[in-house]
Formats: sequence, C-alpha cells, structure tokens
Amino acid sequence: MADLLLENVYKVYEGGVRAVSDFNLKIADKEFIVFVGPSGCGKSTTLRMIAGLEEITSGSLYIGGSKMNDVEPKDRNIAMVFQNYALYPHMTVFQNMAFGLKLRKTNPKEIESRVKRAAEILGITDLLERKPKALSGGQRQRVALGRAIVREPNVFLLDEPLSNLDAKLRVQMRSEITKLHKKLATTFIYVTHDQTEAMTMGDRIVVMKDGLIQQVDSPATLYEQPRNVFVATFLGSPQMNIFQATLEKEGDHLFVSFGEGQRAEFTKTKAKQLSNESYVGSTVLFGIRPENIKLGKEGIQAKVDVVEHLGSETIVYAEVKGLKDNVIVKIPTNYEITEGMEVRLVFDMDRSHLFDSETKQAIMGVPDVNKIPAAVENGDLVLGKQRFPLPESVKERFFDFTLRDLKEIRVPSGEVSTEALPDSIAVQAKVDFVVPGSDSTAVYATTDLATGQFVFRMKDSALKAGDEVTLYIAFSDISFHSEDGLRLNSREKVSDNKAPCVVKTKDGKTSVKVGGKTLVYPDLGVKDGAYTMRLLSDKIGFVFDKKFAKKNKIERVDAANTLKAKAYDEDRIGDKNAVYCSVKGFPSYVTAVLPAVFSVYKMPVFKFVINQDSFVLE
Repeated sequence: MADLLLENVYKVYEGGVRAVSDFNLKIADKEFIVFVGPSGCGKSTTLRMIAGLEEITSGSLYIGGSKMNDVEPKDRNIAMVFQNYALYPHMTVFQNMAFGLKLRKTNPKEIESRVKRAAEILGITDLLERKPKALSGGQRQRVALGRAIVREPNVFLLDEPLSNLDAKLRVQMRSEITKLHKKLATTFIYVTHDQTEAMTMGDRIVVMKDGLIQQVDSPATLYEQPRNVFVATFLGSPQMNIFQATLEKEGDHLFVSFGEGQRAEFTKTKAKQLSNESYVGSTVLFGIRPENIKLGKEGIQAKVDVVEHLGSETIVYAEVKGLKDNVIVKIPTNYEITEGMEVRLVFDMDRSHLFDSETKQAIMGVPDVNKIPAAVENGDLVLGKQRFPLPESVKERFFDFTLRDLKEIRVPSGEVSTEALPDSIAVQAKVDFVVPGSDSTAVYATTDLATGQFVFRMKDSALKAGDEVTLYIAFSDISFHSEDGLRLNSREKVSDNKAPCVVKTKDGKTSVKVGGKTLVYPDLGVKDGAYTMRLLSDKIGFVFDKKFAKKNKIERVDAANTLKAKAYDEDRIGDKNAVYCSVKGFPSYVTAVLPAVFSVYKMPVFKFVINQDSFVLE
C-alpha cells in the first residue's frame, strides 16, 4: 500500500519565512496527484518534504500508515525524478538505470532483469548501450524515469520533469507518463506550473499559492466550481473573465449589472445557488469563461478590439463600455469577425460565477463548506433543535475557554455521506434541486439544522427534487468556529499540562519544585507535600528569547517564576496562538495559549511565566 497522509505540515525557514503552511492532504494508493501553482507557491518544497530532502518543520507525514518524519530518504521506498535528469555522462543508459540498485547491493541477475523490464516499458531497449550525450531530450527523460522504475518504489515523485522539453515532445511525454502510471499501478505525485499538464494528467489536482492549498479537486470540478478567484483564473486558457458588477434582484429575477447600463440575468436554478441574499445590492466580482460566451443578435453590446485566429478556434477581445478590461470570447473559427465590428455577447448564465469582492471567495455555485449555527451545552453539540454528544476525540481538542465562543460549525460539501458513519451526526434532509456536473452532482437540500441550503457533492447520485434522505457527517470532518470565523478546535490533542511537584511553605513563602526548578510565591495556604501541578493554558505568560528580542528590537522584561520551554508546533485558535512545548518535569507536552504575536517558528526556545494564577495544585 502506498497511501499518503500529510497532516498540518509546515515548512518554515530561518527568519520565519513560511514556504508551506498548514498543508493537509490524503492521497489514496495508486492515485495520480498533481501539485500546480505559480513559482514560489511551495509545491516543490512539499514534494521534497515527502521525499525527505527537506525537513518538516512541524506536522506529520505518513506513508502506508507509518510516520516518516524522521525516516531517512533512502529508507522511504520513494523514487524521485528531477527537473534536471542528472544522468551520469560517463555511464551507459544501462549503467545509469542500474546504479541505484548496485549501491543497494542487489543481485546482478535481478538488476539485469529489472533494467530490461523497465527499458521495455519505456521503449528504450535499443538505447541501453548508449551514453547520455547520444540521446535526445525525450530519450534522456525516459532514462530518468527508468532509473526510478527499477527501484520498484511505493511512490513516484516527479518534479517538473517535462519543463526542459519542447512543446511537441511535452505533449508526447504527457501521455507516456499517464500510460506508465497505469502500467505500474502505483502512486504518482507530480509537480508542475503548467495548467495543461495538471488538467490532462491528474486524478486530482492540488492548487497552491503562497504556501497554502487553495483547492483540491478533480480537474473537472476545479474548472467548473472554482473555490476562489485565484483558482478560477489560474486554470483555463484564455483565463476566466472577471469584472466588477452590482448584484440586483427584482421579484424572483436575479441580475448582475456592469459597465454602462449593461445587464445579464441568472437562470432560476443558478439564482437559487446564491449563498447569501445580503449580497443583493452590493458590488461583487462576476466571472464567466470565454467559451461560455457566444455572439448573437441580442445580448451585451460590445465592439471587437482584437481578433486572434488559431485555426481550430478564434479568440475575440471585445470592448464593453464602462469595463476597464476587454471581455474575452472563445468561438469556433470565424474569419468574418474583424476589428472594430459591433457585436452582441450572449452569456451562458448557468455557467457563470460570483465572488466576494473583498475575500475573492466564491458566493454562488457549490460552496466549499456549509456553515451551520452551533453551540455546546453540557458536552452536547447543539444544532437547531438537535443535540449530539461530542466524542472524546473532539472534546480533547478544545480549550476550556474556547467552547463558549462557538457560534458555527463548518462541514465540507465533499465530506457528506448517505451511508452511516462511526462518530458522526445524522441529519434529515429534503432535496430541493440537483445540479449535475462533469464528474459529480451537487445536491441542494433543506434541513432543520439551519435556514438556507445545505449543499453536498456526490460522485454517483440518483437523488432528485423532493427526495428525503439521511445525511451522515463525521465529527472528524467538522471544524468549529467563532463569530469572526476563527477556528476554535486545535489540530492536536490539548495536553492536561500536569506534572508532579513538591510544595513547601516557610517564612510566609511557598516554594513549588517542578522539573528541577523552584518557583516561589506568597503563602498559597496549602500543606507541605507532593502534589500535581496543572498549568492553565490561557493563563500562562511568556518572556521573549534574548536573541529574538535583540534582533527584533523588543524590550525584554524578565520574570521571577519561569520555566524553560522548547516549542515544536503552533496552531491559531480564535484570536490567539496555541503552542505545543516540551517543558522539563512534564511527562507530556505542554499546551499554552499565547498572544498571536508569538510564533514558535521565530522563537522556538523561550520561557513560560508561571504566575500564581497560572496553575492549580491537585
């Protein structure tokens, strides 16, 4: 099995530069996953962390169920194909492919068998005696792939392997790698900045920007239901048209108005997909792909600015009065279209998109998550009129002070099942309408949990309007949020923060000895003896590390009662930062909630301030 799990993975370089932040992804065995995004988005860094060539700052990597954070690269059973083929020029193709096996002291007969089998798969049997200088770019690429294949790895990692090839050869090698994945039936993780490679090769695509995952979905779903403006414009050539518009409603009719008096009406089905009626009357971002615009006798008035004839299709750049940018239209080849011509643009409003003008997140279509008002009472999750006992695995990820701030839960639209799940909530729903997509169906339903639509996506769904169905949502797929939208449940289990200590009182002062350190307070009014000290997560203070304070020109204020802490992870909880630290004397890690200004990546070693109200003795 070569399934992978990346949980809350961060890569932070010296100085606090975050290359990858909070990366979470499950990769199934034999899946072909593509990481795509602009240069500097963190895709290659993530791949190198999987390979073990970059250390994971925090978070966990599992391959086949085994944690790999501290496993050497050579022991991960992973093969990597680099952008630079890195072939040894003095060796033949056979020797290049066999080199790794020789280092592992593999039996010579086994080496010969594996190399010949890989050469047959790649169609390079007649090249085995050549040296790299006698090979074309495509042939060298095949040799690099062959060197990986002979290792028979659990996972193939490919870092922009086609970027050095010409356009024609890239197209050929795309199909060759796809065929190779099917032949080998193992897990492939492929990194590229080329959207065409991503769309044509991947079972699923991970779109990244600035070290963050923007969306993970199938190529069709990414294209048809982009989560935000970045995904919408990154995928597709020419890119999606995006321009400011005002959302208007008259009776049951929903419109966008833009430019100088131009207007387009949504279909009734599309209008139902608006996430929030409060957007009516406000400025939004309207999006529509070039291929979803046609030329007609009625529609938006426009004037042709530029025409690009591409043989199989024509790209028209049309000027609409009042819009800053041209509207791009993709139509079948039409040589009658000329610059300066007056035309009418007909929008396919069923395939249009709306985005929030500030957050740039989609507000029409299939939402990424469903937001449901919620509260916690006596250990139960309260949703509308229903109550669900919180499993222990959920409770242990909350701090005492965060539960009172809970205002809503969020349920991913792709994580809803019609079959019973363990540790889940069961929701009765009635289907309002369905919207078929290329590879999944979006179901819009009403529930008694909240007003508005509850939306979920299913691969194969026979549900239709009027159907009543029970939906199951695993607690592990639910996130808990405050009124401001900040997440309240931590990624890791909140520690009990307990340590054995010895207490003595003399001359009106109480000393508490814990982990070899003695803390002194005014008389605490407790008897001498052995106790358990429990630190209160949200009452612990901290002192800046000297080096950090000096570098950042921060006044460093020391304190009398401190414990040295070494942090290994942090998690933004509400408007604060939860940090996980090792502290001498505490058998488990200590969880503290500190001001958001604090970051363990900038200051991994520091001091906790343990004031009298920071702990209790038990």
